[in-house]
Amino acid sequence: MDKERKLIVAGNWKMNKTVAEALDLVRGLKRELGSVKDIDVVVAPSFTALSEVSKELLSSNIRLGAQNMSENGYGAFTGEIGAGQLRDLCVRYVILGHSERRQFQNESDALVAAKAKAAHAASLIPIVCFGELLAEREAGTTEKVVEAQVRGSLAGLTKEQVVETVLAYEPVWAIGTGRTATSAQAQEVHAFVRKLLSTMFDEATAKRVRIQYGGSVKPANAREILSQPDVDGALVGGAALEERSFVEIIKNSL
Repeated sequence: MDKERKLIVAGNWKMNKTVAEALDLVRGLKRELGSVKDIDVVVAPSFTALSEVSKELLSSNIRLGAQNMSENGYGAFTGEIGAGQLRDLCVRYVILGHSERRQFQNESDALVAAKAKAAHAASLIPIVCFGELLAEREAGTTEKVVEAQVRGSLAGLTKEQVVETVLAYEPVWAIGTGRTATSAQAQEVHAFVRKLLSTMFDEATAKRVRIQYGGSVKPANAREILSQPDVDGALVGGAALEERSFVEIIKNSL
């Protein structure tokens, strides 16, 4: 697939897999995807499996991601995990502002921005998520909602940091529901976000930022969605939990 920005496909395993199950899955992915160089492949296991999966991926082209991190460094923050601790496990990417955290942990755009700044300070690449609810799409406010989230979640980042940030558009109504935005709907929002980035920063910066689509991505729809000019990859949920489906998404994207 000919793109000026390298595709990135990340598997968000959410709260699934024991350590043994995680290792079994990642070993299968290594066998199947060992020769893939044209796409950045990332897996984001639960925190409990990061250490063992990290060891398994050391000699691999698959990169390790975490599903969240604190905006704070070391200190008295019970139950939190800091960027330095993730770096110690050779984590390269961290998912921030996922809709489930926004919904269930009440994470705000300002908090996501603080986490993104902390990630960059530790040389981690944040995957910053945003997206509208079904009611917001039906009300015709998708662009308004998306703009507020993108502006808020990237507040305070420099041009250089934004280029090293991955954005992930995930329409909340399409996450784990089996419903998927059409390729045209995905492209429309991605193009809107790229235009927004050009006003927030500049056109050259906007052209370099990778924007993933997340929302019930499957082998059957991956090629069509990822072939859109402003869609630079996928943030995969359920289909990332099974070796065959995740591998097929990658291979259908080449």
